[in-house]
Amino acid sequence: MPSPDLAPPNVRGLLAPLARERLAPGQAPPGEAQATRAAELPGTASPRVVEALYRKHHGLVFRLALRYGKGNVAWAEDITQEVFIDLMKALPRLYDHDDLAGWLYRATTNRCLTRMRRERFRSLAPMRWLLGERQPEPERPDTQVMARDDLRRAIEAVAALPAKEQVAFSMYWLDGKEQEEIGQILGHSKGYVCKLIQRAVEKLEKDGWGVSR
Repeated sequence: MPSPDLAPPNVRGLLAPLARERLAPGQAPPGEAQATRAAELPGTASPRVVEALYRKHHGLVFRLALRYGKGNVAWAEDITQEVFIDLMKALPRLYDHDDLAGWLYRATTNRCLTRMRRERFRSLAPMRWLLGERQPEPERPDTQVMARDDLRRAIEAVAALPAKEQVAFSMYWLDGKEQEEIGQILGHSKGYVCKLIQRAVEKLEKDGWGVSR
């Protein structure tokens, strides 16, 4: 909890740059081998097309997944692989290839939301008992991503929100999406999206975080 004499740390200011960071020049994109194997699935595009699309768009998918995965690189790589497999299956039916970034944004967001909700459900004590699982070990985020303590705390604060509130908040405050577009992606009305965002902001501010553009 910050001192009352100091302005609360701005959660948006800390997290927004993470979504825009690019891989360092020459750094191999995560999961490239898996993306190439995805092209070998029946009814998908050729390996050359897969490689070109992957190199062009993998940064968007990976950065989004890294943020929703609380900086966990393995989690983000899994999502990236799943999204590009989805793309390869859907590509023959996609007519507007100029909007692939938009398609990938929507696909990644929904993949992350689904996994977050599934993981939270599985972490409930009754489900762990039914499945015979122990209390899950805390995920270890990538040390480079989480080197700054303030960034780590900001990620954890947003990650503590209910899944839909977290996604709606991130899409609006971090990605600059309009509420109507968020509703279309999540399958909710603009009014409900507005409520999700307001709840998220209220919880973050209650925990001592500032939210501003």
